[in-house]
Amino acid sequence: MGHYHDLDAIMQELCAIYFPQCTEVAISWGRRSGRVQPRSIRFGVYQPQKQVIRIHPALDQAFVPRYFVEFIVYHELLHHVIPAMRVNGRYCMHSAAFRLRERAFPRYAEAIAWRKQNLRRLLESNRRGDV
Repeated sequence: MGHYHDLDAIMQELCAIYFPQCTEVAISWGRRSGRVQPRSIRFGVYQPQKQVIRIHPALDQAFVPRYFVEFIVYHELLHHVIPAMRVNGRYCMHSAAFRLRERAFPRYAEAIAWRKQNLRRLLESNRRGDV
């Protein structure tokens, strides 16, 4: 459990509503690495071999709304139900079917707008080590 967001509760709610087939997927906060990317941040990652989702600890802050964390968890759960496909020898992680289902998240537009408005703040807090 994080300081501000309970990933287990978020995932249980999302699985109950959208992903009943994802009961075997585990979730946790990622660890802070020593490397800090100044211009980007990977909010979440799904590891299909382990069936584990890791969420970036920068999202466990008071100013990050729950719906945004929910959106990131929803996105990572989609990777479980819509696996990457090989297309012309390359892996396609976000197919048209994936993007369509991603946009079905009820607060999709709000989450995308929040990310755009707050990305700099998240990057700065990550650089300072606030998380």
